[in-house]
Amino acid sequence: MTEFFDMGGHGLYIWPCYGLTALLLVALLGTSMKSLSKSKKDLSIMEQLTKKEDK
Repeated sequence: MTEFFDMGGHGLYIWPCYGLTALLLVALLGTSMKSLSKSKKDLSIMEQLTKKEDK
């Protein structure tokens, strides 16, 4: 098992890269979700304005 984590002596470089990649993917997911939420809110506001103008 320790051989797996050591990765032939390169584990010191590989595991931080995996960690950084995972962190960046989580951050990307968070910003995407926030952007989607804002877009849905903006769309809702635009639809309400359009309904008021049609009356």
